[in-house]
Amino acid sequence: MLERFRKVFNKNFEPLSYEEKLDQERKLEIATCVILLEAATGDSKLSKEELQKIIELLKEKFQLTDSSVNELIETSKTEREGSRGVWSYTHLINEDFTIEEKYELMEMIWKVIYSDKSLDEFENYIAHELLNLLNLDHNKFIELKLKVKNSI
Repeated sequence: MLERFRKVFNKNFEPLSYEEKLDQERKLEIATCVILLEAATGDSKLSKEELQKIIELLKEKFQLTDSSVNELIETSKTEREGSRGVWSYTHLINEDFTIEEKYELMEMIWKVIYSDKSLDEFENYIAHELLNLLNLDHNKFIELKLKVKNSI
């Protein structure tokens, strides 16, 4: 029993290998993309403006090339189709992102939602769901929403 505890305890503190870090980064890229796609399609359609904004934001955040961002989006669409919601993706974000990174993600969500210059009730609902799943402060959530809304 003690040996089992040591293995579990030590495993949690061993540094990740280079391959594990790359795998974790890729999972975070996919999780971020899935969440942005979820926000964009809250109104049951993905507009050209929303897709373009997602591409722009992902390229900037993860320093991706055109081909790698397109591949990421296709992979994320496939992942999203096979999933039962966004909880597993937000869980991954919650475990890896700092609070500042999560607020940066929420700002990205608002930028995607407002990229077509409108806020659909379903998009607003999705944004509130993501607020709860990401464990964010409601006041900061509204502040980010207004910041993005006022910038368009």
